[in-house]
Amino acid sequence: MNTLIKRLPAFAFVIAAFAAFAFNAPVIGSEPTATKIWTPDTSQPNGYRDVTIQVQSEDYECNASEMDCLVEFSNDNPATGIPNVLSEGEFVEL
Repeated sequence: MNTLIKRLPAFAFVIAAFAAFAFNAPVIGSEPTATKIWTPDTSQPNGYRDVTIQVQSEDYECNASEMDCLVEFSNDNPATGIPNVLSEGEFVEL
């Protein structure tokens, strides 16, 4: 009985680790929902400007900076989507 009680914290850790991976794992074969790329822009109502066309035509650069240069959102909506930073720096259109 004492050995079981001593191993209880380790057992709880294993269960917690399993739950963390089991319930947060990405779905295999699921396609990403983000199709647009954004850059921070304070002049826009949502704080971001759509720069997908500039990125696709490689008509931009990200200067060295600690800001977010390129960001995508899980549902292509900066107001409600989950951000994913693609590149750091300051966005400069060429």
